[in-house]
Amino acid sequence: MLSHHVSALKYSVLGSAMLTMAGCSLNPRVADITPLQSIQPDKSPKQPVSQAAPVKHVTAIPPPASAAKPAAKPAATALTPLDKVVVHALKQSGKGYCWGGNSPMKGFDCSGLTQYSFEKGANVNIPRTAAGQYKAAVKIPHQEADRGDLVFFRTRGQKVSHVGIYLGRDKFIHAPRTGKVITTTKLEGYWKRKLVGFGRIPGAAQPLLPKSVV
Repeated sequence: MLSHHVSALKYSVLGSAMLTMAGCSLNPRVADITPLQSIQPDKSPKQPVSQAAPVKHVTAIPPPASAAKPAAKPAATALTPLDKVVVHALKQSGKGYCWGGNSPMKGFDCSGLTQYSFEKGANVNIPRTAAGQYKAAVKIPHQEADRGDLVFFRTRGQKVSHVGIYLGRDKFIHAPRTGKVITTTKLEGYWKRKLVGFGRIPGAAQPLLPKSVV
């Protein structure tokens, strides 16, 4: 009976030794016998990774000088009929005085010069004599007189006997008398003492063209 137990013990020790040599443990740990979890491939849809577009630095290039917009030209101021009256009168400067004259070929007296200048410059017909032109003109004060207005004098008697075309700044152009030429004179001295006043011819003070028209 004892031999039977000894034999059984031998076989038990021998079996344990063989299991140990084979890598087996008689007292396995819980961790050693935990079954491995099977790893399945991830089939969930992946969110695309948004990538910010690279920022491009653009340097502004100035336009060539040839493409620059040309500066606008200032609108020319239209000449008024009175301006044209002055121009036609000034063109006769230096021509000799002629009693009763009213043309560039013949010459001019004082009222002949003013009548000619208004006809050519403003297309307005005024009376032939200085006294008649004074009656036809609208009387204006000295401080309101402008280029192209008429300036009247009494050079003999009590009636208006002389006329010129005012240029502004106390100057006027006229045909003075026999032996003199058409000239520009300062309103002073003799002429200031003989001054009667200023007059504006109706219908000759409006501009011919709008100021915006070149």
